[in-house]
This record gives sequence, C-alpha cells and structure tokens, in this order.
Amino acid sequence: MGKLKILLVDDHKIIRDGIRYSLELTKLLSVEITEAETGTEAVTMAKIRKYDVIIMDINMPDMDGVKATKQILKIRKSSKILALSMHEEEYQIISMAKAGARGYILKNIGTEELCKAIKTVSEGKKYFSNEVMMKLVGHYYDDLVERKPRTAKNYKGLFTQREVEILKLVANEYTNEEIANKLFIAKRTVDAHRQNIMNKTGVKNTAGLIKYAIQNNLV
Repeated sequence: MGKLKILLVDDHKIIRDGIRYSLELTKLLSVEITEAETGTEAVTMAKIRKYDVIIMDINMPDMDGVKATKQILKIRKSSKILALSMHEEEYQIISMAKAGARGYILKNIGTEELCKAIKTVSEGKKYFSNEVMMKLVGHYYDDLVERKPRTAKNYKGLFTQREVEILKLVANEYTNEEIANKLFIAKRTVDAHRQNIMNKTGVKNTAGLIKYAIQNNLV
C-alpha cells in the first residue's frame, strides 16, 4: 500500500506538529501529511485535492469542524473524515456523526490507536475511541428508555444458547479473550460466534451489538 494522503485540520500548531511527528516517526503507517489551520482552509484544500483521510478538529474559530465536514462532503461525497477533539460531549459526537464523519477520536490517544483509526477510516469503515463508543451507547440507551415501551425483537430461536451467552458478555464490555477465559473455550471460537451474531443481527460493530442487547433486554 502506498502512502496515505492525510489532511490534518487543527487551529493549534502544537497539536498539528505533535500528530505529524508521531505519524512520520511510526512504522505502523506510511503517510503524506498536508496541514490546514482553519475549517475554511480545509474546505478549499479539499476542493483541490482528494485525501485518503481528513483528520478534523471540531472547535475552530472561523468555521467549526461540523460545518467544514458538511461542506467538504458536499464537494466530495467520498471524503473520509475522522473527527479529532479533546472533548467527549455527547452533542459534539452526535453532531459530527450526523455531519458525515466516519469516526471520532480524542486527542489523548496514543500513536498506535491513532494509526488504527486512520487505517480503519481509510478502508471505509467507522472508528470510535472507547470513551466515545460508551457515550454513543449511553445515547442509544437513554433514547430507548425515553420512548414508549415497545415489543422487543424476538431473538429466541435466532441464536444458539452459546451465542446468547456471548452477546450478553459483549454487552457487559468483555473482550473476546476475556469471554474465552470465562467460558473455557478458544478465542477463535468466540471470534466465530461473534461473527455469526453480527451476521444474524445485521450490525457492524460492538456498539451495534450493545444496542441490540439493550433493545432485547439482554442486559
């Protein structure tokens, strides 16, 4: 794979310098980084060139990340935008997701997770750091609680007993390795069961599994 073309958007030079240094030093990714200091500048640059991933700060003085994301996606619908913020407020996460961002990470993450997020988003998938993921799950849960009661989907007969056990443990934040140890089975067996559950429910990630478990009163 060639170098990933990255547009790094942040109004603080010290943040841009730190991210650039980390990405250029690591062997986990090969990148070519272009910088933008403002949302307006980012929109202009996105018109001129296609980037593999645009890392977008949210709080910027002239045009915030939400508006910049919307404008860039109007220009290039295929743009892959990864939100970067020091804040984990629910309204910011939801606003960026609705604007079209494919992921949301916090500025306190390490280089390894940053590289993982960039690679995941560049492949057209979504990526949210753990703290952000839990905020989203909380949002789903609050939304479900506030709604009028409704009949949950009938999951009985859809899953095997083992799959139900694993789904419950996933919803309680167990990793695949922890599930394997708890149930005395191989991790690859857990991986296979988890993939079967995702295929049956149609969800794409852990947040989707947790949401499904909440909807069906499994937690």
